[in-house]
Amino acid sequence: MASRLMKGRESCFEKKAKTVRLKLFPDSSSAPTFTSEGGVASVARSAAGKFLVTFSDAYYAVADAHCTYSTSADNVDLYAQLGAFANLATSTAATLVVKLKTGATNTDAAAAATDNYISITVTFEDSA
Repeated sequence: MASRLMKGRESCFEKKAKTVRLKLFPDSSSAPTFTSEGGVASVARSAAGKFLVTFSDAYYAVADAHCTYSTSADNVDLYAQLGAFANLATSTAATLVVKLKTGATNTDAAAAATDNYISITVTFEDSA
């Protein structure tokens, strides 16, 4: 069997797979900030603990997606949850809702800090 090791890239079987990674830094009820390696046009707070990520490009489908909330605080019971994707298989840039929750309730995080962030990874299929 041939090796599937690819130097400098991930090996995958999706059609024209593109992975977008970003860190979203919530800031209580203020606008969040974010960092990414590219592929993200904007991130906006749309409600308490709810964020709309707008990607830079249109995509056909989602192959894989996950998110995690990281914090240095010991007494914080928040978790990140992916919401709905929109504009897939259209010519419009894809969007994603990301939620920060306590139990079943969307919840704002405390003031911004470099060690409090939501890590998001999405792998898109770029064609049918």
